[in-house]
Amino acid sequence: MIDENGYSPLEYDDALDTIQGFIRKENGEDTNVSPRSFWGTLARVMAQIAVNIDQNGENVHDSGYIQQATGVNLDRIGGNYSLMRKQAEAASTALTFTGTAGYVVPTGTVFMDDNGNEFYSVDDCQLDANGMGSTIVVSSELGAQYNVDAGTIVNQQSPVEEIDTVTNTDAATGGQDMETDLDYRNRLLLASNSNESGTINGIYTALMNTQGVTAVKSVYNSSATANDSYGNPPKTVHYYVQGGTDNDIANTLLTSGGGGIALVGSKSVNVIDDSGTTQVIYFDRPTETPIYVKVSATVTDSFDQSEGTDDIKAAVEGYIESLQMGETVVTNQFFSNIYAIDGVNYADITIGTDKSKLSTDNINLTAFEIPTIDDNNVEVDYV
Repeated sequence: MIDENGYSPLEYDDALDTIQGFIRKENGEDTNVSPRSFWGTLARVMAQIAVNIDQNGENVHDSGYIQQATGVNLDRIGGNYSLMRKQAEAASTALTFTGTAGYVVPTGTVFMDDNGNEFYSVDDCQLDANGMGSTIVVSSELGAQYNVDAGTIVNQQSPVEEIDTVTNTDAATGGQDMETDLDYRNRLLLASNSNESGTINGIYTALMNTQGVTAVKSVYNSSATANDSYGNPPKTVHYYVQGGTDNDIANTLLTSGGGGIALVGSKSVNVIDDSGTTQVIYFDRPTETPIYVKVSATVTDSFDQSEGTDDIKAAVEGYIESLQMGETVVTNQFFSNIYAIDGVNYADITIGTDKSKLSTDNINLTAFEIPTIDDNNVEVDYV
């Protein structure tokens, strides 16, 4: 039922009372509606059907609101803001080779890092007279896990003697997982507060809407004469952006940034504006700091270790992934997620940026440092 208080779900007992009342009204007040009677059984079946229908009605009602909608319904709300869910993307980078002069590395040749992440070449590459060459490779599957570090793609899937060495001088970028409901919902809420524009909030929205981008921080130095505390020159803006490709970020800043605003940063990307003029866009990447966590847990008989270990790791990673750039990693904040897992009776948690040096101390990050974590960084013991 919908009233001034919103949607009030139908309770089973209320539905049963109503249906029993209808049955007595039609058949007489002395009609037997006890659980094992014909009319009693029918009333209970109809009450459950009524509750199921009402629950579906509540879901339909909630699907019209950003905060409650999920899945396809959330995608449809996003269409009202012209914002689509970010799709999974492949990562790419350039590989350089040394080997036999004149040898052609065929399109589709597969190379790997030590973790088995595969990348294939998208063009033929003929090694020059010095036995050197380079080509672009793309990950064989979609996902953020393929954004591997520089110098890690060093293996041939099917080794040939004509290739001596292979490596990626730059990190692979562009890989992205399908955007979750939580992240997509946050972007829609952001867009409802501030549209993409040349304002501070508008540029933040535009950058967060850029494919692959997961975090943004900006520093505005409005002083006319003095550098700020981070060393940025007067009248400049310094953006720190995690995720996405350099070209996509640069194009977003060109499109949404105000004209005449000086950008600073160690990365410089050339982009072409609508007049055909080359513009140089500057920004930076935050420092990604791996966080290591050890959980020593005491559990009850109801705890399922086969799945519970993954639940504990997910709880740890969920907290880390919720942190913004520069936020402190607080040890005590892990406990609420972990104790919410059925069967966890007690947990002792140590953390650190070095796997061999864990403690209960909080981890203070610099303003442009962002914590990262994966399953391999979380150790779970049972005591």
